[in-house]
Amino acid sequence: MRMEFDEHVEKVVSQPIELSYIDLNGRTQRYTPDYLVYFKTPETKPMLVEVKEREELLSNFQKLKPKFAEAFAVAKQEGWTFKIYDERRIHGVLLDNIRKLRNYSVSSVTDEAQHFLLDSLNKTQLPITVKQFLESCTKDRDEYLQTIGRIWWLARHHLVYLDLSSPLSQSTQIVEAKKHV
Repeated sequence: MRMEFDEHVEKVVSQPIELSYIDLNGRTQRYTPDYLVYFKTPETKPMLVEVKEREELLSNFQKLKPKFAEAFAVAKQEGWTFKIYDERRIHGVLLDNIRKLRNYSVSSVTDEAQHFLLDSLNKTQLPITVKQFLESCTKDRDEYLQTIGRIWWLARHHLVYLDLSSPLSQSTQIVEAKKHV
């Protein structure tokens, strides 16, 4: 999910391929890696990803090794990379914030509203909290509430960058805004 929010990622495919490998007992097993991540830049190879609990990786690594070796071999053959991540890499405040911002994927903000907000932010001394910015550019509570959703939408679409290291709130810092195109 973090990768879906990365502006360098073109798409993330869940359970992209099924592999066969020989386990430690000599039996053929099936294995489906978790994700295949495609990047926007052609020089960045697609990445095959497996996510496991840290405890499982530590206690079962010898058992997992043959399937990971097969995934590595297939990735190399396809011109991809293969990465194993533990849950520490995908949990936490950042992930919670990304989940919240994903809710703003389908709604839209008019070009006029985008232009106004991005121009206003580019004329503002950044960083600034969401609350401070909204108080400076909205007239009433209704406009304030409508505009906060627009800020989250802009962040979701990488037009505004927020400090996502703390829980998403009106105290969240807006650290950068792109120029309106």
